[in-house]
Amino acid sequence: MKTKLAYLLKCSIACSVMLIAGACEHKELCFDHSHAVELEIAFDWSEAPEAAPSTMVVQFFTTDGKHYERRELTRNGGKIRIEAGEYKLLFHNGEMKTVDEQGDGYDDYKLSAISQALLDPMGRGDLGNPPRPEETKSEPVHSVPEMVWGGSHTYLNVEAGVSGQSVTLKPAEATAEYTIEVRDVENMTNDLDFSAALSGMAQSWRIADNKLCTTATLSFELDRKNETTLVARFVSFGHCPEQELSHFFSVYTSTKKYYEYDVTEQMHDAQDAKHIRIVINGLKLPEPGSGVNPDMSDWEDVEFDIDMN
Repeated sequence: MKTKLAYLLKCSIACSVMLIAGACEHKELCFDHSHAVELEIAFDWSEAPEAAPSTMVVQFFTTDGKHYERRELTRNGGKIRIEAGEYKLLFHNGEMKTVDEQGDGYDDYKLSAISQALLDPMGRGDLGNPPRPEETKSEPVHSVPEMVWGGSHTYLNVEAGVSGQSVTLKPAEATAEYTIEVRDVENMTNDLDFSAALSGMAQSWRIADNKLCTTATLSFELDRKNETTLVARFVSFGHCPEQELSHFFSVYTSTKKYYEYDVTEQMHDAQDAKHIRIVINGLKLPEPGSGVNPDMSDWEDVEFDIDMN
């Protein structure tokens, strides 16, 4: 009985080996089912020759606007493997700390400055929520973005089985430079901290149609240039002069004093929308020794006539 069982077991194993061997012999193995081809991506920096981003992000979308995949390359580009097909592309610099990528479709994909508390630039959140201009107090508060370069490429056909395919993308600067200078400042001491804000600014940039989206108040640092001058330099996605918006520049101090200026005219009348300069002449701070009262919870609005050029 044991001999018969051993014989049957040997026969079963032999048949299995023959079946496996036969399957391997007649079936061709295929390890790559993606049908991917090599594509070289290059960046033409002729519109922004001094740009030096750490990386560049290329977002691939199908022709109906659905997101396909995200690739991150060096400033000069590089080679990738991608499935053959037709695509639309959006591209911008990557590795940004103050800018978020938002949206999952070609038409709504945008870059947005991150949210930030109004007094974060001077690190004094313990002072509570400071006052804001009445007309713009409902705006969300965001940080200023980093410099952004990017653009769109509306059609790319990646062909199957074709070698040497490439696409050249041409980034342009999407942000504008702002300089705000407060001159003839009185009573500026070393122990005084400052923070500033500018209302009516664009919160984000929608790349596909190159449009600015959603107004916000931007908060940023206000630094000492010398003993009588405060200055802020930052970039922004910009503002919308065609809209009936007012732009207020606010200065906040660590002694809970704040100063508010309407700078709408200076912003809308700027000759170069990519390089906006705002100048305010005269700011009288409280005299030394008249700091914040520990028992005082409210901010004090300081009003006086200001000469603005």
